Amino acid sequence: MIKSIRNPLLLLACLVSFALLSCSKNDDGPSKSRTELLTVSAWKIASVGIDLDKNGTIDLPYTLEACEKDNTYSFHTDGHGEANEGAAKCDPDDPQTSAFSWSFKDNEKILSITYPGSVLSGDTNIKSLSSSKMEIFLDTTDPDSGFAVRLYVTLTH
Repeated sequence: MIKSIRNPLLLLACLVSFALLSCSKNDDGPSKSRTELLTVSAWKIASVGIDLDKNGTIDLPYTLEACEKDNTYSFHTDGHGEANEGAAKCDPDDPQTSAFSWSFKDNEKILSITYPGSVLSGDTNIKSLSSSKMEIFLDTTDPDSGFAVRLYVTLTH
């Protein structure tokens, strides 16, 4: 009976040792700050939608035009940024680039953007921010209906 118990225990010990040795510690260095994540490279808008009842679900997705999909937004560490219209401009008379400024508020939970004429100008709440994706939302008034709505924007690298 002892022999039959010993073999499974030996097998179990080997499996546990193998599992522990094969697991490597994630050593990507210290986690990046929100400023580092925001400023690492230019962002493109991946999706836009309106949450009418502010429950976290997009009720009205916005279909981006081709001329909007190639626009980029670069955030610089000095609090300035640059919007670039990309190769396909929606209006040929628009400048290729335009400047904006940004800052964090409320322990970096709010991204405040000063970008005259843009719907993203103002305090945007950061839902998530990673090295490849940023989700923000902003409470605003729909210009067509006059209703208060929540605008969700997802940006990617």
